[in-house]
Amino acid sequence: MTTAEKALQTWHRSVIVMFALIGPPSMALLVRLPEIKELLGVSTSELGLLLFAGAVGSILALSLAARIISRFGTRPQMLGGFYLVALGLIGQAFAATTDSIALFAVCIFVTGFGFGIVDVPLNVDGASIEGKRGRSVLPRLHAAFSVGALSGAAIGTLCIALSVDILTQMIVLCSTQMILPIVVRRFVPQHTGQEEHHKNAEVEKPEKINLFKDKRIMFLGIGILCITLAEGAAVDWLALTVVKDFGESATNAGIAFAIFNLTMTITRFFGGNILDRFGRRTTLQAMAIIGAVGVLMMIFGTSVIFAWIGAALWGIGSALGFPLFISEAGEGENATRRVALITVFGYMAFLVGPPTLGLVAEFTGLRAMLYLIAGALLSAVFFAKVMTNTKTLKAAS
Repeated sequence: MTTAEKALQTWHRSVIVMFALIGPPSMALLVRLPEIKELLGVSTSELGLLLFAGAVGSILALSLAARIISRFGTRPQMLGGFYLVALGLIGQAFAATTDSIALFAVCIFVTGFGFGIVDVPLNVDGASIEGKRGRSVLPRLHAAFSVGALSGAAIGTLCIALSVDILTQMIVLCSTQMILPIVVRRFVPQHTGQEEHHKNAEVEKPEKINLFKDKRIMFLGIGILCITLAEGAAVDWLALTVVKDFGESATNAGIAFAIFNLTMTITRFFGGNILDRFGRRTTLQAMAIIGAVGVLMMIFGTSVIFAWIGAALWGIGSALGFPLFISEAGEGENATRRVALITVFGYMAFLVGPPTLGLVAEFTGLRAMLYLIAGALLSAVFFAKVMTNTKTLKAAS
């Protein structure tokens, strides 16, 4: 193995660690969303509006992400995003325990801004590694995120069972999130993403992406919005649905959320092999249909067993959407700008999702709201038709 190959392998492993570290604290907090709702004394629709603040922060950060990367590279932006997420999550826990709705909204905004700042450079690095290695990489990177999310859901559920208070839980988890990235950051190249900035500086008129004239980019954007809406709905409302509509305990709700993350993780781990064999388009469309079936089981199920099975299929269906749309956008010139644009669409689901779904659930119930999620997954099947269906990535020459 050459020096360049070793450096690429170390870079790949470091990005895997980064993907894994961003998820546990936030998922451990989200498992306790029903408890937070009670502590703050808010309704379902009011909780949806509070979650809206996080989406606003993310969209604002995403609008800046590509420009920051082109100027400074991906590495410093990753670290800054990690710190913002950790501080925002600790603040949310503190606000919930002190019954401060205003502070909770501010901290959700900070957390969302941090996620927006860190998400683009992580995916830009992943797409760059994918191109250099000549095979599918992003699904397994997102599997690392799911492993972290699964561990976070398990930790959150365990803390509920052991009656650990939310603030203590988040201080311990977020401390780890703030320390470990410092250790692995030196293995991540400093200037990834700056190449396009220097390249475009040499020409008079750099290529611009016209969203309304580029059908492919538009379809990729709407497709990732649909699939992310389905994934985000599980993050925000799955546990609450099991508690309120199935009449189950917070522990069983945590199990449902853990199952969702487990099947998502497994699917992402093996997703690279699947899509290299069947192609991006076919793989994504099949998975989305499976996810819609799972959501329908949540709607029509009569016991927690149906909820658990439905959550499993929902996780399978949502697993590959985000990484595959990002991977598709990351090919060719101006990859950083396209990845950032498609990521904005993905985060738009977090912007419109919480308030829209919360208001719908307030009037129709959480189960009836899930019809929108099934529809979103089936819509992703349609918009994925512009994706390439190449069965094996070729190494970049």
